[in-house]
Amino acid sequence: MGDYMQFASLRVMPGGGFTAHATLVTRCSPRFGDQLTESITVRNVRLSEDGRYSATTGFTDRVDPGVPLTGGMFAEGTISFSARVLAGGLARGTVRVKTAYSRSEGGSVMSRCDTGAIPWTARRPRPDAGAGPPAPQPGTHRGTTSQGEPFLMRITGRGRLVRRAGLTVQVDCGSAIGLPIDVVARRVRVRRGRFGAAGRFTRPYTEPDGTQVVESYRWELHGRFGRRGARGTFELTGVVRRLDDGTRVSSCATGELAWLAER
Repeated sequence: MGDYMQFASLRVMPGGGFTAHATLVTRCSPRFGDQLTESITVRNVRLSEDGRYSATTGFTDRVDPGVPLTGGMFAEGTISFSARVLAGGLARGTVRVKTAYSRSEGGSVMSRCDTGAIPWTARRPRPDAGAGPPAPQPGTHRGTTSQGEPFLMRITGRGRLVRRAGLTVQVDCGSAIGLPIDVVARRVRVRRGRFGAAGRFTRPYTEPDGTQVVESYRWELHGRFGRRGARGTFELTGVVRRLDDGTRVSSCATGELAWLAER
């Protein structure tokens, strides 16, 4: 959590195998500035006997034609990811993604993007996080949702203000299939240990058949603090309409998701 909220998650299996995900803001020159995010996955890898992993791997990808800004472009780059899994449900590491975008494979580069080296920390919250009478808890809280996606929150004002709270969610509207959507709430007051926020946003998208649509999303976030950490719910709904005449063509929703977080 710095200028932007950036999300990382780690799922560790018995025997030391793990999968990691990250949704990161990247800076691109000269074309896209800081308008792009990188969503990456590290799969089928293993921790060492002392709980560590570090590697840099290359990738190539043709971006879905419907994606805004980079649709149809050829992406080539590297993912550098490290992790150290500690006792007590805590993990730390760094992640960096560098990407070059071109119109075609082997073509001239139109933009170079780099997230920079981003240190991350992930926490597995206890099942009783957010239970019991509320207590002020300034600081950074990390946790997870019932989708297994990351949740991140910073509390200031002696526990009276959620300065920022964010999470990533999976939903099956066209632009988000296979890619998480990140949602951030800002400057939410805490009253009697509880807080809530709501918002809206839109995303343009081009369907595989060439139809241009606009996805309109609404979301609600609710939470409460307990003796240790916080818990709450999140829900997002989306409506898809054709750009030319506003006709509704589909919809999507997460349903009510639960989340837990601890410092």
